[in-house]
Amino acid sequence: MSHTRFGSSGYFSHERLAAYDFALAALEFVAARKPRLSGLSGGIGQQLERAVAGAYTNLCAGASAFGAESRRHFKLALSEAGEAGGAARGVYARGALAEAEHAELRATLLRLCACLRGLAQV
Repeated sequence: MSHTRFGSSGYFSHERLAAYDFALAALEFVAARKPRLSGLSGGIGQQLERAVAGAYTNLCAGASAFGAESRRHFKLALSEAGEAGGAARGVYARGALAEAEHAELRATLLRLCACLRGLAQV
């Protein structure tokens, strides 16, 4: 059996959203730096990981839902993305991210939040 990103049978609803690309980029960015995030005071590194994962999964859930349920998931994803932005600044303050890394992650999260505001209709 051959596997591709989208396969031959279609796509998931979230794969068509620009927000998905930003959420996935943030998730991959944080995952690539996981060793530097563990052991930070207050568990802020793990909180950053949880927040980007929450933004990603709630976005995917929202894209598959309808109406109020969809907006609820997108609002949760927006909340998680905002939390990730704060946690990223905390991780940077503790020296686990370089200035350029923080700027890249921050820009990605800001773009994600802009998309999610539209999707959540807030």
